[in-house]
Amino acid sequence: MSPSTPEIEPARRFPILAIAVGLALAAGMVALGGLAQRERAVQPLAGHRAPDFRATQIGGEQVRLSDLRGRVVVLNIWATWCKPCEEEAPSLERLYRKIKMEPRGRDFEILAVSIDARSRDAVLPFKRKFGLTFPILFDPDGRVSRIYQTTGVPETFVIDREGIIREKVIGPREWDRPEFLEWFSRVLGGTADARRPG
Repeated sequence: MSPSTPEIEPARRFPILAIAVGLALAAGMVALGGLAQRERAVQPLAGHRAPDFRATQIGGEQVRLSDLRGRVVVLNIWATWCKPCEEEAPSLERLYRKIKMEPRGRDFEILAVSIDARSRDAVLPFKRKFGLTFPILFDPDGRVSRIYQTTGVPETFVIDREGIIREKVIGPREWDRPEFLEWFSRVLGGTADARRPG
């Protein structure tokens, strides 16, 4: 073997190594760009399509958001240990009952997604305490919270019949106030403005 061979081999390998590193970097940038595009496409903001998810109800039934397309859905992400959630729960139940009594009531749903780690054990007493009749789903690993990029509880998303988020509400609301009932009636009729009243 020639004494110069060790000096020549690195020189030959350098262009191949540089090309390989360049290709890996380019592939990584393309992958990151694609991921950023997908994340932007499902950003849970008013005017954007609501990200789909599947979760389990108290009775064990699986619920998929996209199966409710054609209905107006109030997606409420909450926890039993959250005091503002306790304050909000009765008004959500009143909203649910009032709209369900209307002719368009079958086209309306509330999905209350609990992030409680103890799930059923924590939620059942809460459900009984407030006489909740709307579906309660479990999200103990926080998957739905991550998809919807929540920063706390409660956070609520009003999703229209086409699966578009009409409103994102951070914090508790008194959902059965007359102006909200009127706004929900317009959303159900497909004629609501993009923003809900004050």
